[in-house]
Amino acid sequence: MQRKMNPSMKVGMLALVGICLIFYQYHLSMRVRLDQVTGFTSPLDDSSNLQTGEEFEARITEEMIRTVVGTVQKNYGLSPDLAKQLRQEFINQLLISKNNGLANHQETTVKNVYQQSDESLDPLYIVTPTYRRPEQIAELTRMSHTLMLVKNVIWLVIEDATVTTPQVTTLLKRTGLKFIHLVAPMPEKYKQNKGAKPRGVSNRNRGLQWVRANATEGILYFADDDNTYDIALFDEIRKTKKVSMFPVGLCTKYGLSSPIVKDGKFQGFYDGWIAGRTFPVDMAGFAVNIKFLLQRPNASMPYKAGFEEDGFLKSLAPFEPKEIELLADNCTKILTWHTQTKKNDRSAPLNMNRYRSTNLVKLKQQIV
Repeated sequence: MQRKMNPSMKVGMLALVGICLIFYQYHLSMRVRLDQVTGFTSPLDDSSNLQTGEEFEARITEEMIRTVVGTVQKNYGLSPDLAKQLRQEFINQLLISKNNGLANHQETTVKNVYQQSDESLDPLYIVTPTYRRPEQIAELTRMSHTLMLVKNVIWLVIEDATVTTPQVTTLLKRTGLKFIHLVAPMPEKYKQNKGAKPRGVSNRNRGLQWVRANATEGILYFADDDNTYDIALFDEIRKTKKVSMFPVGLCTKYGLSSPIVKDGKFQGFYDGWIAGRTFPVDMAGFAVNIKFLLQRPNASMPYKAGFEEDGFLKSLAPFEPKEIELLADNCTKILTWHTQTKKNDRSAPLNMNRYRSTNLVKLKQQIV
């Protein structure tokens, strides 16, 4: 017995056929190559023309997509919701195709594909330093899946490297998040330090530089890729007016880093390493309002191992510990943890004589 197509499937099929027909008419009348049109449904596999600087003979624009979907909606009786969904998906695929072709090794931005951005919410600028290691992709994957559930996020992923890592770029594109992919290698003179090194400082300062140049409002949060984050944390930090703080679990020998609160008022800090710091807090334990940050153009993070957080927070002067905004129910809830994945050895080289034509070649490219 032949299975009947339900009405919604019929409408969807008609919509896709209609859109394809109309784009094909554009192809004929405007001499757009067919591979450029099909790029709306899958990323361009061959972007050599884009990479060499040649431009499309005719550009398919967002306005064109809106017009086409509107025509299909009128002709085939699409519901407003389905028309909106189709229109957004085509526009998102257009943005991805352009970014796939024009991405360079210094900075790549991709518009959100799957995530509905709520413009009524303040944007969250999440700065994540990272570096090449066996756990890198696994930890960025875990973090990306958290951020996919958060509205209006711009993820600044900044590598301690001279060029971006292709595997990281591929992962970021797959997430559908709005992201900025940058590099900021640690200065050579600090690499020579014996003992602890100021890791992640160049990355975070590069993030601060980008935020100052591109953001006017929202919240800044330094989120390392080896932490675990509760979704509720991101709702909390959106409340930040100047500088907010909250507990971090599995941190230092005390297992906890947090402001001390009594009767709803700030009393001091609980941390396993005070060391004379004005702000003995963890990097994951505070957020800063962008407007407040922009009023302090000299704020930055020092290249001083163990004093990065304290140095940055002191550079936000005038600002005193008593002004801290206490989040997470007056610092009674832990919404982020230092889970720190165990370190793995680098993978052994693949025996190419034995495995050259197998799937292991591609898999090894994804493992350090």
